[in-house]
Amino acid sequence: MTDVLNVLILSGHMTREHDNEFRSFRQHNTWLTTLLEDTGRFRVRVVEDPRGLGVEIIDKYDVVIVVFEGRDGYHEKAVGFGAETDAALLKFVHDDGKGIVWFHGSAAQEDDWGYPDEYNVMRGSRLTVAGGLRPRPWGEAQLDTVEPRHPITDGISARWTVTGDDILTGVEILDGARVLLTTFDDLESYEKAPMWPMSHYPVAIPPEGIAALPGMNTDQPIAWINEYGAGRSFTITIGHDIDTFRRIEFIRMFPRGVEWAATGEVSLDGPDRRGERRFLPWPYYNGQG
Repeated sequence: MTDVLNVLILSGHMTREHDNEFRSFRQHNTWLTTLLEDTGRFRVRVVEDPRGLGVEIIDKYDVVIVVFEGRDGYHEKAVGFGAETDAALLKFVHDDGKGIVWFHGSAAQEDDWGYPDEYNVMRGSRLTVAGGLRPRPWGEAQLDTVEPRHPITDGISARWTVTGDDILTGVEILDGARVLLTTFDDLESYEKAPMWPMSHYPVAIPPEGIAALPGMNTDQPIAWINEYGAGRSFTITIGHDIDTFRRIEFIRMFPRGVEWAATGEVSLDGPDRRGERRFLPWPYYNGQG
C-alpha cells in the first residue's frame, strides 16, 4: 500500500482573471483537489489566506501547491506571504526535503512585489514583465513534450493542445532547472491576432515592435522542475480553465509532478479507462492511480 501524501493548497488572493462572477479560484482549488485525491495517492487541504502561516502548519504536509497571486489586477503590486511564511516555505523545501508546486499565475514574481528572490532560485526561473513575460494571443495552443522524457511526462503525447488557456511566455529558465513542456512562440500568431496585447495585460513592447520581444519564434517553457537544496519544485503555467483539466495529458502529468515534488519519485501512471472503467467520471482514476 503506497503511503498517502498530504497536500496543502495556499490560495485565496487571485487576480480578477481568476476571481470574478464567472470564474472563481475556488473552482481551481476544487479541480486540483478532485484530480489529486481521485488518484488515491493524495489527501488535500486548502488555506484561503496563507499570509503569516508558519512552520507549525506547513510542516504537517509533504507538498505545498501555490494558487496565490496576491493582487487584484495585473497592473497592481502584489502582497506577498510575509516574512514568517516565506521563511517556513523555504525551509520546508530546502532543508526538510519536501516539495512545492507553482500553479498557473502563481509563478509570476515582479522584483518590486516584496517576495524573496530566493523563490526564483527555488523555482529555477524568473517570470517578470521586464524580462518579457506575456500571454500569447488567445486561442488553441500547441504544446510539445520535451525529449528526453522525465518520469513526470513518460507516455504523454509528444504534441498536444489546450484551448482558451493563458499561455505565458517570456520565461527565463535558470541553470539547473529542467523543462518538461514547451510551446513555439511564433510571431505570426501575434501579427494575426485581432487585438494584442489586451488592456489588462502589462506587456513591455520594445521600440522595435513585437518581433523584438524576448524569445519570439523560439520554444518557450510551459512546465519545468528544479531541485532546491534537499527538496524539489514543479512549475506549470497552464490551468486557466476546465478545458485544460479535462485533457488526458494534464490529468496524467499534473499528479505526477506533485508526487515528484513531494518525494523525488513517480509511481503514478495514469487513469485506466479500459473495459468497465470507461464509464468512470472525470478525472477517471477512481482511487487507482
